[in-house]
Amino acid sequence: MLSNTWTYFREILKVQVDLSKILRKDRRTMPILFKVFSPLIFIYKLFCFLVILGSLVIYSFLGRGFYTSRKARRRFHSVTVSFFCRLFFRVCFMRHKVNHAPTGDQHYLVISNHLGLIDILVHAAVRPSLFITSVDMHETPVLGFLTELGACLYVERRNRNNIQNEMQDIKEALEEGFQVILFPEATSNNGEKVYPFKKTLMTSAAGTGIPLLPAVINYLRVNGEAMSHKWRDHVCWYGDSTFVTALIKILSLGTLDVSLDYFDPIMIHTEEERKEVAARIQTLVESKYIPITYPGLENAH
Repeated sequence: MLSNTWTYFREILKVQVDLSKILRKDRRTMPILFKVFSPLIFIYKLFCFLVILGSLVIYSFLGRGFYTSRKARRRFHSVTVSFFCRLFFRVCFMRHKVNHAPTGDQHYLVISNHLGLIDILVHAAVRPSLFITSVDMHETPVLGFLTELGACLYVERRNRNNIQNEMQDIKEALEEGFQVILFPEATSNNGEKVYPFKKTLMTSAAGTGIPLLPAVINYLRVNGEAMSHKWRDHVCWYGDSTFVTALIKILSLGTLDVSLDYFDPIMIHTEEERKEVAARIQTLVESKYIPITYPGLENAH
């Protein structure tokens, strides 16, 4: 079914890829073009999103019946989501550049900053992964359903009584060969800085032999313009903004360029190391993160 879905989009992709190359060649005219054609671009992207989401849901429900074990279902869902995320990037004029990407079959507990929905799509597109998210997200209508399709791992941030069981679930996923993504800020934000990392879940990798892999996401260009405060609310999901509002703003963008930078893997052997390791990783992420600041405050960070 995945091959049929790809064939369905192939003709669209031929036109879309050529148009994207043409638009990106002249960055001076891109903002004007996107302003003039923004309603049509939004309609096109909304159509693509609905088709891709519908295909993902149908394929996931049809396919999961062939897998009985938890490990097999997780593998199926992570690979499926990765494919559709790559497809979404292709048809929606979005590009992600990966720097210092790890090679080979080694998997990691990836530790990354978090700004909004696109972060998740980038990580999933680069490699099939399981994401750690909150129980309250699982309980949210629509979003909870989508997290199930992605075979997410859930933690209860409102009550820490079950933390050992949750860490064991993460540890088992790592030992089963899955790449797991952790956003240790425990929330997305407005892009002005990297929030302090929460340390506890990082120790899930202790004793597994699975390294931690620090990573940082930066938004570089939007509609041919350098990323700035002007576009902050289109890529960051924070405050009282709803999922629907955040999604509409993403779909209203023209082109988007995102970078994902990896650092060297770090081993954590015991829970006692978590403060030192967390501080080290936060320093690495902050060193490569490009803040989205208000005009005139660029040199304040």
